[in-house]
Amino acid sequence: MVIKMDIMEVMKFSSEAKITRTNWWISVVALMVINVVLTMVGVIPAALVSIMILVPSIAFAVSRLRDRGHSGVPAFALRLIIFPWGLIECGFLAGTE
Repeated sequence: MVIKMDIMEVMKFSSEAKITRTNWWISVVALMVINVVLTMVGVIPAALVSIMILVPSIAFAVSRLRDRGHSGVPAFALRLIIFPWGLIECGFLAGTE
């Protein structure tokens, strides 16, 4: 099985961009590492680092929710605002075939 994830499509919030659970977890861990490293280095203020990490985090979550079959803005907003449910949806439930 070949898993392809087009980062540019994800970052453009393209409707064709869908990612699997594995790719979502990899992106979450990578963004956490980037956040910690940039915050520890201290060249960029922590608040700015958090904002820089927020946009890709939302893009990956939206792509993962599309893979789960959700397509409307209210579906995205509800699952992203209610953090524990969004984590369960993105990280633990299977996507569409």
